[in-house]
Amino acid sequence: MWNLVLVGTGGGLGAVLRYGISTMMKAWLPSYAGAGTLIVNVIGSLAIGYVLGASYTSKGVTEPTRLFFVIGVLGGLTTFSSLTHETVVMSSVPGAGVTTGLVHLTANVLLGLAAVWFGAYIARPISVV
Repeated sequence: MWNLVLVGTGGGLGAVLRYGISTMMKAWLPSYAGAGTLIVNVIGSLAIGYVLGASYTSKGVTEPTRLFFVIGVLGGLTTFSSLTHETVVMSSVPGAGVTTGLVHLTANVLLGLAAVWFGAYIARPISVV
């Protein structure tokens, strides 16, 4: 039961963060409808890479922390359904729509992968010589 509370609480927090970030990005970049999704996907990818990278190098990431933060907060923060919907909407705009949609999709995938790798990289302990 406690695990459900951790995941549910974290998921609610992540969803609120996603809404806030998406709202801010619409105000800052009104011409790029998918900016909020891109930002939350990159932030979420960086964070999951860091947390999971840290769990390989130390005993500091407990199962309750993983459930709350990775499954809950990051699961609520990032969203594949928004990404695919925005890509379809962008692709249907006459003119450069297909190109815009593919650039948006590619940016989310490549920057997300790079952010996971970088997050895991920075989670490694620094050795002092």
